[in-house]
Amino acid sequence: MQRSIIHILELVWLSLAGLSLLAGIYNWHQAGFSESIMFFVIMFVSLLMYIYRRNLRKSRKD
Repeated sequence: MQRSIIHILELVWLSLAGLSLLAGIYNWHQAGFSESIMFFVIMFVSLLMYIYRRNLRKSRKD
């Protein structure tokens, strides 16, 4: 049960990164890069959290 929750959390981080990327690109097109920097920061942090959680899960699996 706990493994599935951890896997779902990974997917949430990955989804947040994808949605932030799309929102950042859209906002960049509409308002310029300076207005969309926060979306790209959120995308970067979300991607780092996804990679961290995935590596943590794989290291505990062994």
